Amino acid sequence: MDDKPVVYIKQTGEPSIPITAQVEWCHDGKIRPLMYWTPDNSCYTITHIFEATSLAFIEGGASGIRFKIRAEITNVTCYDRTLYTRHETYLYLADNRYCEKGFIDDRYGHAHKKYIPVTLDIFPGGEYELLCFWVDDSCYKVEKTIDIKPHASFYAGGIGIRHKVEARLVKPVNDDDPQPCERVHRQASLYLELNKWFIPIAA
Repeated sequence: MDDKPVVYIKQTGEPSIPITAQVEWCHDGKIRPLMYWTPDNSCYTITHIFEATSLAFIEGGASGIRFKIRAEITNVTCYDRTLYTRHETYLYLADNRYCEKGFIDDRYGHAHKKYIPVTLDIFPGGEYELLCFWVDDSCYKVEKTIDIKPHASFYAGGIGIRHKVEARLVKPVNDDDPQPCERVHRQASLYLELNKWFIPIAA
């Protein structure tokens, strides 16, 4: 376990508890935490976000976000009647990647870019794993990450990190699909450009 985690929960005056957090990274660059897991593998669903505050951490010069949240336990490894099932705490993403300071605005607009929401797990040390992404009304579940590296899009330009993935369609646009059980797969390149995710599209 990391001595100084960058993803953790913390009560005032209490030590940090490293967690794995699942977040939705919206198409506009905002991050919304959905749930988290504590070191004993207990799972908490976030039921309310009171506030999100950008922070600067003096040590190491890092920036990040602090969320004041309410969470309810949804899965626990060892049932204990004295366990609190609901609590309020602070959740920290203490990493420059999540600080929202490197913003993309309309000046970066491009006909070949489509900004999309993604869902990912972020681990205590700041590493992450893509779970799914949305294109219009279709949701694709990431089944395999093929490659991650700094790379600009040939079609749309931009800066950032390219994630080449294999994904499976899990929510088609057309609910009247005559073959609803047919597995639709695609290979896609997703780009994390400062604080937004995009896919390149044909103009």
